[in-house]
Parts: sequence; structure tokens; C-alpha cells
Amino acid sequence: MKARYSLLTLMLGLLIQSGSAQNSTDAFRFSSYDILGSARFVSLGGAMGSIGGDLSTLNFNPAGLGIFQSSEMNFSPAIQYSANEALYNNQLGLDSKVNLNHGLLGMVGTYRLPQSEKTSGWKAINYGISINRTKNFHNTMYISGESFNSSLANVWRDMANGSYPEDLQAFSTGLAWDAYILDTIPGDPSHYYSNAPLGGVIQTYMEDSKGYINELSFAMSANYNDKLLLGFSLGIPSLSFQRQIKYNEYSIYIPESYEFDEFTYTEDLLTKGTGINAKIGLIYIVSPAIRINAAYHTPTYYGNLVDEYYAKIESLMGDGNSYLSESPIGNMAYQLSTPSRTMAGLSFFIQKKGFISLDYEYMDYSKSNLSSSTYSFANENSDIRTDFRATHNFRIGAEWRLDALSFRAGYNIISSPMNPEVNDIISTAYSWGLGYRIGNTYFDFAALKRKTDNSFYMYNPDYVNPASITNTSNNYIFTVGYKF
Repeated sequence: MKARYSLLTLMLGLLIQSGSAQNSTDAFRFSSYDILGSARFVSLGGAMGSIGGDLSTLNFNPAGLGIFQSSEMNFSPAIQYSANEALYNNQLGLDSKVNLNHGLLGMVGTYRLPQSEKTSGWKAINYGISINRTKNFHNTMYISGESFNSSLANVWRDMANGSYPEDLQAFSTGLAWDAYILDTIPGDPSHYYSNAPLGGVIQTYMEDSKGYINELSFAMSANYNDKLLLGFSLGIPSLSFQRQIKYNEYSIYIPESYEFDEFTYTEDLLTKGTGINAKIGLIYIVSPAIRINAAYHTPTYYGNLVDEYYAKIESLMGDGNSYLSESPIGNMAYQLSTPSRTMAGLSFFIQKKGFISLDYEYMDYSKSNLSSSTYSFANENSDIRTDFRATHNFRIGAEWRLDALSFRAGYNIISSPMNPEVNDIISTAYSWGLGYRIGNTYFDFAALKRKTDNSFYMYNPDYVNPASITNTSNNYIFTVGYKF
């Protein structure tokens, strides 16, 4: 079946169909990133490719380390507020969630080469280490609406047809059979009918997710004649994703005795693993007023991802009987290779008062790849190649200084990673911030607001209408730093 699922979450239908939790949407979820890091970086919308001098550059353009003239350390805790509006069959559902996390913590050291002031050539070597949250999975969503011609029970019915009850899938159709959501046609034990009430149902979908990708980075940069800066970093991302879905249907009218009055499908998923990647970059100082930059990120290879998943159905029938059907706990180990990233940009400086910076990024999500020694992932990788495409992302930021106080603003737009006939994702973000310097200590604040619109199917899109989802994410970053 063609995958046409929301990019906000794993589609319920995929686990229902296969009993496996890995699919093309997982590849996207673990390949994408957020604009997170120091308050200065976030306030500029991530447009710091040629600016440098900030620890966040370890995760974007490590050549930016070469801008540092002294050693430095900083800490940037963050607060995220995420809210979703879901319009489904003309009914609006609202939900929100708050998360406090450690954000960025790191330091950079500088080493000026002997005789560098008297001779041309290599001037300095800088090195840095940081741990930074590059992706935040904390999110919650609620969808609700009446349906008179669609039920998840009908999806299970069509999936079950042709199989005997003992051969049904342990994470989906088998649960529906045991909970009396499905029944066999009299005289034909391999074909089924659903016990969905003919008068229609009210459907609700509740999803709660949490987790992160934290990346530990080690970086070095070299300065040639104070004109060319080269950088390299090694990243070790640590991934943790946890999600629970509760899908409920209950009858609008009093059901017949053989129909269900209500059922709830619950799905739990936990994913953990670590990966590795590398980044190279350069900054060329054309003049005191102009800098250009380029960077390349290798694919991130997650060699030890492990999923643990579980599902159950609780039902109440029209005759008053209730049932509980639970799956075993499923486990699967697999690997994921994410797309590479290529960046370029330039910045314009206005004396020593401020600058305007622009960055462009290319990333092809159709290059993600899932693999395992126990499963081919042929269909899932085919979905990735067919449904996803390259993105062209733009970031712009500006800063203006008035003595010890700095004012900053930024904007970034991410083009849709999916082909338009599958899903059209529109994502834009605005940011602003302030900075204050006193002696060797500095304090920064940033606020970034991202809005993402897309369509979401609660299950197989051949059976159900999409919900229109508007996700609004607000990030607030606080940085305290010290130069030494």
C-alpha cells in the first residue's frame, strides 16, 4: 500500500498492517532536525554559516570555531511549548505540551601557533566539544469527530479476509478478532464482517510523544592567514523516542447487541539507539565586510536502533459484555542511514555594528535507507524513494549592536520533504533575541516560533478523511557564557 502518512507522527495503520514499527515516516522523523542550540544561534534563525564564533556551529559549520579569539564555555537551557490544532470532519481538537531541556552545553579552546604574528600561513588551531539537542520529540495531539461511513474496524476486516482466525496478525487483526470487533461470516471461516455500528461512530485519536536526539560533537578548526578557516567535527547522536497512541471509537446511537458500543486501541512504541556522522566546512573572509561559507554533513548512520512495541484493544459490546485483547511485546533491531546535507551562504558586515547573514541548505530525504539482518525493508525503502524528495531550506538572520547590548532577528523556511500528491508540508519560523555583554560574561535570550501545516490520516487513507493539522512550536533559549 502506498504510504501517505503525516510527518508529525507514525501512522497508526502501519503498525496495524505489519506488526512492525519501522517505516518511511520513521526515516523522516529521525533524519530531520530542529533549529536548536545557543540563544544567539536560535535568534538568528540558524543563519550563522559564515558568522561563526558560536558553539552551535559545531553542529552546522565547524569552520566557525576559527572565529573564536579566546577560550569560551556556555550553557543554554531551553523551554519548548508545542500546540496542535486538528480539524477533522468540521470538528476542532486542541492539545499542547511543555518541555524543559538542557539545550546546549560546551566549550572551545584556542591555540595561537608560535610566530603566527610574524609570518604568513597557518595562524591558529581551535578545538571544541559540545552536547546539543538537535531534535525534540515532545508533542501531543488530539483529533475528534463524527464519522458515518468510516471505521477502523472496516480496515481490520479487509486485512483479515482470506486468513483463518489462528493466522491473524498478533498486533492488529488478531486483537480485533479476540475483542469481538471482527467476526467470521457464517459458513466461511476465512472471511469477516466488522461489528461497527451502522448508525456511525465518534472517533478520537490521542497521541503523546516525547524524546530527543542529543549530539555529542568533537571539532577542530584551522586558521590560514586570517582569511581561510577550515573545520571538521565528529558527531555522535543519541536517540530516544517514546510514543503512545490511543484511538477510540464509540457508537453515536444505541448499538445492536452484536455491534460494539465502544473500543479503544492503544499502541506503545519505544525507540533507542546511537549513531555517528562527520561534518566539514569552510569560511572565507573576502573582506572585512563580506564572508562566504560552505559545509557538508555526511549521512548519520544509526547502527543499533532497537524498537520495542506493544498494542491492545479494549471493547464494550452492545450486549454489555467487555473484552480485553493484548499483543506480545515486540522487539526489532535495525539500522538507519539518514540523508547527507550540503550548505552554503554569505554574510555582510556593517563596520563593527552588525551584519546580515544568509544560508541555503540542500537535503534529499529520499536518500534515507532502512536495513536489518532479519528483514529486507524493500517496501519501506521503496516508499521513501517514491514519497519523499529533496528540500531547499533558507535561513536569514541579522544582528545590530549598541555598546554592550545586541538585538537579533531571524527567519527560516523549510520546503516540503514529501511529493505534493502525498502531503504538502509548509514550515516557517520567526525568531528574535537579545544579548548583553559585561566583562568576560555574556547573557543571551532567544524566542523562536515555528508553524507547520499538513494533513494527517488516523489510519489507512483509503478509508478515512484527513485531519488538517496546524502545529505551533515555541522555543525559548537562555544562554550564559564566559570567555577565558
